[in-house]
Amino acid sequence: MDVDVLIVGAGPAGSTVARFCAGRGVDVLMIDRRSEIGHPVQCGELLPHTEEMYSIFPKGADLEELFTVDASLVAGESEHVDMVSPRGRTYRSEFRSHVLDRRSFDKHLAKLAVEAGARLETRASFLGLRDGVARTTLGDVKAKVIVGADGPNSRTARQAGLGNPSEMYPAVACQAKGAFGTDVKMYFGSVAPGGYAWVIPKGDGANIGVGFDQRILKEHPSEVFSRFVSGLGCKYSDVSMGFVPISGPLPRAVSGNVLLVGDAAGHVMATNGGGIPTAMIGGRIAGRTIREHITGGLPLERYEQRWRDVMGRPLMTALRARRMADLVFPYDLWLGLAMFVLGRRGLDRVIRCKGVLL
Repeated sequence: MDVDVLIVGAGPAGSTVARFCAGRGVDVLMIDRRSEIGHPVQCGELLPHTEEMYSIFPKGADLEELFTVDASLVAGESEHVDMVSPRGRTYRSEFRSHVLDRRSFDKHLAKLAVEAGARLETRASFLGLRDGVARTTLGDVKAKVIVGADGPNSRTARQAGLGNPSEMYPAVACQAKGAFGTDVKMYFGSVAPGGYAWVIPKGDGANIGVGFDQRILKEHPSEVFSRFVSGLGCKYSDVSMGFVPISGPLPRAVSGNVLLVGDAAGHVMATNGGGIPTAMIGGRIAGRTIREHITGGLPLERYEQRWRDVMGRPLMTALRARRMADLVFPYDLWLGLAMFVLGRRGLDRVIRCKGVLL
């Protein structure tokens, strides 16, 4: 099979790439190993409002095109993020966000890609590369461009010699029933060793989860997760586990005709684990670059410059803040003191991927 573009993975990153490069003479095939796009739900479901996106990524342009979300895809709205220290002190940040129905949201993004002209095949896996040809469960696929949008453990990235993020935190999440108010909560300290636990209210329940630093964690992730959820006294289901890359962007996101986006490229905000915005911003940049590459001969490497221009500084600022936090995360006393010294204003800047010093 010959195509112009093969996209491995139909999450927010892959679907956004497809949306912006498919059609008008560009043949795009998107494959995903899942039988249902959007299921199981991976980790959190929080999407900042567009004005928050501009604050985090001030060089982003026309972000409304990406982040104007139909009400049918939203399960809740939040005006604040409450950051809770190891001893229970709460620091409130005004931060407007949508709580997505990720199952529906991911399907919506894939639908936009198909409407733009992409083809989608589910229950289809990428197996490897041989002489530039992608081996898949659909057969061999010869593509001018292969996009790795297959998550932090991307096989596409490894096969292209680009590697995977060097540090990945396990995260366990679930869907819970109950009354949780409207404010997002982040809990720090031994409740989530080296990471944080979250409660993201939605409708008549919440998305609840815990992320960990494996270097600090002394138990199995499921034990810490169960203890946290039990402490909330709620019923829960649909437990899933994934990995969040927190070591920053990979040194390279392009090798030959292979290009990486989203988690596969390490495009995740290291201070809060947020990956949906970066997946979609990077996905649009990648899609447009690929289209120009195929139709006009633009070097595929131009993608490196373009994503760095928009996301590079915020992602690296977040990574530096994360490195500093790693010094105190193992110790509840020191972590609590650091949060006290930063205060609401400093913590507010941290979750927005800004330096803590003005």
